[in-house]
Amino acid sequence: MTEEGSMFKHILVTLDGSSYGERALAYVADLAGPLSARVTLLGVVPAEDSPMHGTSESGAQDKQSQLARKYLDRHVSELTSGGVQNVAAEVRAGSPARAIVEAARELTADLILMSTQGLGADEDEQGLGGVASKVLRTAPCPVFMVRIHRPEPPRSLAEERWQDEGGGHVG
Repeated sequence: MTEEGSMFKHILVTLDGSSYGERALAYVADLAGPLSARVTLLGVVPAEDSPMHGTSESGAQDKQSQLARKYLDRHVSELTSGGVQNVAAEVRAGSPARAIVEAARELTADLILMSTQGLGADEDEQGLGGVASKVLRTAPCPVFMVRIHRPEPPRSLAEERWQDEGGGHVG
């Protein structure tokens, strides 16, 4: 607990533009509202010199930053109209995990709120994405991870018959 009794005074919410990442937004009001915590929505765009950037066009990073800012500002508006008071947005450039951890330190965040997976979730079957894993290992504060739930893949007729005949309970 901090000196004034609230556990979290500043919550850093990471968003990468994916629907998986946006699932963390459902928890912002519950975590920030009762505590009147400050909330910063953070977007990270690849730095121009990083392999993730994918283009050598001058100004491409500025364009990505502008798009990220517009995206974050939309979520700031949604949160404030939903009753969350002190919400801001910030866009940084660089490696996502490193930028998140650095932002948490620099902004003195008491909590990082993020999903377990984001943009790369469709290729990753592990349940914990690379960025989330790195943030969890290096964060200067607690990390609240929102687990993404994917629907089970459809079963074949043979699998359905096996389950109906008790095959799932054998052994």
